[in-house]
Amino acid sequence: MVQIDILVQILVYGILTGGVYALIAMGLSLIFGVMDVVNFAHGEYVMLAMYSSFFSWEIFGLDPFISILIIAPLFFVFGVVSERLIIHPIIDKPAFAQIFATVGLIWVFENAAHFLWGTSPRGIRAGYGGIDLFGIPVPEVRVYGFLIAMLAAVGLYLLLEKTKIGLAIRATAQDKEAAKLMGMSSEFVYMITFGLGIALVGVAGPVVASMFSTTPTVGANFVLIAFVVVVLGGLGNVFGVLWAGVLIGIIEALVSFYWDPTLSAPVYYTIFILVLVLRATGYLGGSDGTLLERLLNVRSASREA
Repeated sequence: MVQIDILVQILVYGILTGGVYALIAMGLSLIFGVMDVVNFAHGEYVMLAMYSSFFSWEIFGLDPFISILIIAPLFFVFGVVSERLIIHPIIDKPAFAQIFATVGLIWVFENAAHFLWGTSPRGIRAGYGGIDLFGIPVPEVRVYGFLIAMLAAVGLYLLLEKTKIGLAIRATAQDKEAAKLMGMSSEFVYMITFGLGIALVGVAGPVVASMFSTTPTVGANFVLIAFVVVVLGGLGNVFGVLWAGVLIGIIEALVSFYWDPTLSAPVYYTIFILVLVLRATGYLGGSDGTLLERLLNVRSASREA
């Protein structure tokens, strides 16, 4: 028989963890939703943000949540530079060029991290403990991580809906050529969009580093979950990504507790495959069709090129 108090505790834990998953996926969703670029190196950007937070804590004693104020702007610049040097030259090239370029970044970032910092796990011990949340004991860092995810989602929504650059991003995502005719530079929009996507990674990295150890290969653990969240939530759909992250967090918590932790990933990957084929749509892209159709369109364009 299911004990209600234990079930509620598992659900709360899953919701808090899911908020962090959503935070990791927001940047990936924004970049893919606007630019149709699948950034396979998204997890490695998360890994670099985690190392940045770790060294900020170890060298300067900076709290990981405070370090977001420094790391996020730096990663915005990092994203802009990455877009100019790597993504911009191949944005209209065949799809395999984007795939190989971003996959190549995985090896570059991972091996650079191996060389510079070794393979030993690096953990932040910032002194956070547990707190009582409506009578339920939960880790303090997960509550803060969830609140930061909420703030990031609201901030990104307001940016996209209430600012001129947000209007340009949405217009370019819907119809790049029409946006050009209205005087909007797709080149500038892509640069800012990629910078924003990586800045969101700069927000997520310190949050994740406060919960998990950092290693050169840790990004692979999160990028697959991010892809699942993006597909479930919809491309560029800020709040869709949020609820999808929470859903994955709840599924993971329930399966891990009542069944087996090793089966949580197969369960949500099965949902991922079903949604990928049957339902996934792009929010900013609107009528562009399912995610699968968009991927096939990219492939067809590459063949024509």
